[in-house]
Amino acid sequence: MLLKGNRYIVLAVVVGLVAVFAIHRGLAMRTTAVAEPVNQIVVADADISSGTALVPRLVKTEVWPQRIIPQQAVRSVDQVNGRVVAMPLSKGEPILLAKLAPEGTAAGLGGLLKETMRAFTVKVDDVSGVAGFINPGDRVDVLMSVPVLESKGEQFSKIILQDVKVLTAGQVWQPNAQNEPKSFNTVTLEVTPEQSEVLNLASTQGKIRLTLRSRINKEVTHTTGVITSHLVNGHAALKSAPAPVSPEPKEKTVEVIRGLSRETAKL
Repeated sequence: MLLKGNRYIVLAVVVGLVAVFAIHRGLAMRTTAVAEPVNQIVVADADISSGTALVPRLVKTEVWPQRIIPQQAVRSVDQVNGRVVAMPLSKGEPILLAKLAPEGTAAGLGGLLKETMRAFTVKVDDVSGVAGFINPGDRVDVLMSVPVLESKGEQFSKIILQDVKVLTAGQVWQPNAQNEPKSFNTVTLEVTPEQSEVLNLASTQGKIRLTLRSRINKEVTHTTGVITSHLVNGHAALKSAPAPVSPEPKEKTVEVIRGLSRETAKL
């Protein structure tokens, strides 16, 4: 009888040990994290503006999970040393090859310009500059409003440039009438030589405003503009833009001499 009781005790101990082992193994499998693949990338260690040449103090390396690393991410500092930033970078942002200018590009804004393009800077305020929402790389249209000649206070508004690339947006300090430093918001645009002439004249003859457009929208819309009286009368656009009146061309004549007589003939 005693031997039979001992068997039950041994069996209970064995079953208990098996249960403890199974529970321990199950908990271990649940709590053990699966090792995730990681890799090294280069990130900005400060806010970096476009046109800046990268140096080691502006960047650092971090280890990121492989699944969230962008495809064009740079893996070593040596790859970006001396390369010029084509688009602004925020602190902690990965350095991507697509955001760098081609190798050999010189630092500064001039290095970001295409060979045939120019950089033209215009002053803007919170209204004309779309409340500060314009950033480098954006595309804008340029509008100008000017007084209508020989009219009673009427203004004429017209889109003068479309789909213009923004190079930089920031502030500059200039003295005011009291010779005190004052900050002005500025936007630098990438334009052709002909467009720079248009902007220069528009900035001196009237007021310039910028309208933000989609970066993927390349459509050029032809408009006739609008004048104040059409707004007052409920018309949204000018059906026919005012054209300057040109003088009638003078008739061309030639003098014909026949012997002792002279005659005038029209050409």
